Amino acid sequence: MKNTAKIDPDGNSMLLRASAKRLFESLMEQTADRIYIKDKKSRFIAASQTLADMHGYKDRHELEGLTDFDLFTKEHAQQAYDDEQEILRTEKAIINKIEKETWEDKDTTWVSSTKAPLYLSSGKLAGIIGISRDVTSEKHAQEKLADSEQRLREQNEIMRSDFESAMKVQSVMIPGRVPHVKHVNMAYLWKPMTMVGGDIINFPRNPSNCLLFFMGDVCGHGVTAAFYTVLIKYLTAHSAEVYNDNPRDFLNSVNEGVTGRINCGFVTGLAGHFGARQKDGSRKLILSHAGHKQVLIYRKNDDAIELIDLPNGTVMGIPGTTASRAKAFDLHIGDRFYAFTDGIVEASNPKGEEFGMKRVIERFKELSAEPISETINTLYQEVGAYTKVPDQQDDITILGFELS
Repeated sequence: MKNTAKIDPDGNSMLLRASAKRLFESLMEQTADRIYIKDKKSRFIAASQTLADMHGYKDRHELEGLTDFDLFTKEHAQQAYDDEQEILRTEKAIINKIEKETWEDKDTTWVSSTKAPLYLSSGKLAGIIGISRDVTSEKHAQEKLADSEQRLREQNEIMRSDFESAMKVQSVMIPGRVPHVKHVNMAYLWKPMTMVGGDIINFPRNPSNCLLFFMGDVCGHGVTAAFYTVLIKYLTAHSAEVYNDNPRDFLNSVNEGVTGRINCGFVTGLAGHFGARQKDGSRKLILSHAGHKQVLIYRKNDDAIELIDLPNGTVMGIPGTTASRAKAFDLHIGDRFYAFTDGIVEASNPKGEEFGMKRVIERFKELSAEPISETINTLYQEVGAYTKVPDQQDDITILGFELS
């Protein structure tokens, strides 16, 4: 491509280059920027028409000889003067400095200001040249954003504090009172996915003073689910006051209290109690469930684990649902009973493969020689390692009993 800048048949380029003063005047008259030149005493010796218009002058030349003290309040004028004198002293420019402009008769404005030393052709320092751009709207937007961010930080702090308070309350509430029964070794693990969760386990007091337990899983997790665990804790305690040794009636009573109080959700539940110890050390375990069928029994004599087949039962919180009929199981010395929420079996690795019931059964069997508390903790740790992520994918609760 040819350089057409050198082709000027009318000679206009030469005339323009020869008319530097006219170019300067045109710039100062037509630019939308606030351009000015000041002498060493910070007096205006040239100003753009835009700058004159801002100060209410019809002719930009009317600014010549004035200083910022004639245009602004002393607060801004003194700051501008000090900056300019520092530029003259150090001969170092100020680039894009945000300055506050205060006025006698109007609201504060903000500008982005650049000022630099101005030299004569001889090299002598003659004053400064400056250009400023109004950034008031941007400044207000930044202030609003900063205010919003501050409010958000404050709200987050309140939420964090609320989470910590809820965590403390829930950690005391779950499981609450833990009974100690001779010849029944008990272990449990309750690990919410976040600071609070929707799993619940407790051991309500009852008229028979038997070892009654309840395990529940509220649909969802986090704060909303955690709120409902408080309700369920109350309902299980209330229902246990009239416990008639039938866990089905107990669950149905809890269901009556839950139904209509959980929006767009449900609760799974498992309840049971141990009967009196027989002469040979055996006990009956009576179970009923409401959509919570994941229970296992380890038979010591057979060194085998059974996946318990409980009768059909439906979840709580939905009108017309009911718990399964109660079913009794004989447990002997050395036998174990395990119950857990779905956070164990549904935990998945990066390939999307679930830990699954088969692995749970295999590991409980392989760990059967360990104390029951160690068995539960080891399984939990192995599930975490299987997922290969630092955070849990769901709330996890495990309950275990062993007859001794």
